[in-house]
Amino acid sequence: MRSLPSALLNHLSGDTTTLTACWKLTRADGVVERSTEHDEPVTITASSPLAGLEGVYDATAGMTGSDVRSSSDLSIDNLEVIGQTGELAIDVADIEAGLYDNAEIVLFLVNWQAPDDGQIILRRGNVGNIRRTSEGQYTAELRGLTQKLTQTIVRTYGTSCDADLGDTRCGVDLGAQTIAGTVTAVTSRRRFDADLDAGSPPPAAGYYNGGLLTFTSGANTGFSKEVRRDAAEGTPGELETFEPLPAAVQIGDTFTIRPGCDKSAGTCKAKFGNLVNFRGPGLLVPGASEVIRGPGSGGFAQPSPPNEQLID
Repeated sequence: MRSLPSALLNHLSGDTTTLTACWKLTRADGVVERSTEHDEPVTITASSPLAGLEGVYDATAGMTGSDVRSSSDLSIDNLEVIGQTGELAIDVADIEAGLYDNAEIVLFLVNWQAPDDGQIILRRGNVGNIRRTSEGQYTAELRGLTQKLTQTIVRTYGTSCDADLGDTRCGVDLGAQTIAGTVTAVTSRRRFDADLDAGSPPPAAGYYNGGLLTFTSGANTGFSKEVRRDAAEGTPGELETFEPLPAAVQIGDTFTIRPGCDKSAGTCKAKFGNLVNFRGPGLLVPGASEVIRGPGSGGFAQPSPPNEQLID
């Protein structure tokens, strides 16, 4: 049973209601944004019965929501919020910079004529996928709390490493692996040429594939993107990222770049000399085919230790 303030309950018992939907969003950088689908701003003061939702909810964002559905079988309860990008709403550069990835959201109903009478929480969750159109409209998926029940929270056996490059379980010193670079020519916000302080001789093409590129000057300062490939199409010094940078890349912009890891034992040994810390236990565990294999001539076959060449 849900307990509602008496003033809001009396309003819901009336013949007509003046309810509107509002949402409070907390971005990855801590910035709080408030929006409403009402045609005028809605202000909730500190005297509101439900603490934490105080503030002015902007009506210029043009937000509308889809139907809210809940089920009793623990399936994921999602909904979508549609709004407008631009100066008075969500900025496109902020979306591409990842500031809305997994942002916390509280979606609720309020009586816009008396916002301090109370609020009805519809959903708490996080922002999922965000889609944009060329007309400046965005659609944001709001994932409910049951979304977390689908995530793997324990370690599983596998042949690939489940550590992150450079973390305490991996042990690779990323400081020694990170180099600086300067943009020398620009093709797009995803592709540009650069001079890399890679030493001599420089690493072979592809060494930084899957690595992280972080800008240290220019309009993209502080923003990071994953490297799709270096020396793209055989062009020396050319870099390409999987996603475009939030702002235009300019000649002279500086950045740091570190190598990537494909989580394989071969890369761990040959590229980083770190096989002793490899976190893919399934590499040395016989698979299902070894467990169920039948007898051969002269008795059961004895499987040889897997991946001997990596251990040597």
